[in-house]
Amino acid sequence: MSEKTTGYRLEYAPSARAKCKGPKPCSGTAIGKGDLRFGTLIDMRGAQSFVWRHWGCVTPKIIENVKKKFEDASELDGFEDLREPDRARVVKAWQEGHVADEDIPESARKPEGEEDKPKKAPRKASKKKADQSDGEDAEEEKPKKSRARSSKVSY
Repeated sequence: MSEKTTGYRLEYAPSARAKCKGPKPCSGTAIGKGDLRFGTLIDMRGAQSFVWRHWGCVTPKIIENVKKKFEDASELDGFEDLREPDRARVVKAWQEGHVADEDIPESARKPEGEEDKPKKAPRKASKKKADQSDGEDAEEEKPKKSRARSSKVSY
């Protein structure tokens, strides 16, 4: 096994302890022992370590960033240690710019019908902002709250 410290690594999970750092809903789920995983090197308070995600949780943006750093998928750390079918999966994702749909784990798939829902409902403007936009002064309508005073009295 070679250690190239390139910032990215492909490998088979040696245990089922690592949690996926991929997008929700998969984020936080365990990566099974022997599953192909993708690591990104991070520096936390001077100590370097990898954050892992399932191979299927690698986003097109990540592939785009890795392509900026390397000419070919075979340059990725750990590529040479992969089995041939997995090498082909990585090369295909490299060429297409995204991981194949069949590689996405069940834990990363949203329940039926949830894809159509908006991520967050837009927030409504507060009454104060709404009133000010109408040209009214919100300060007149709502008195200010009094603040607690210190027990020390100065004369």
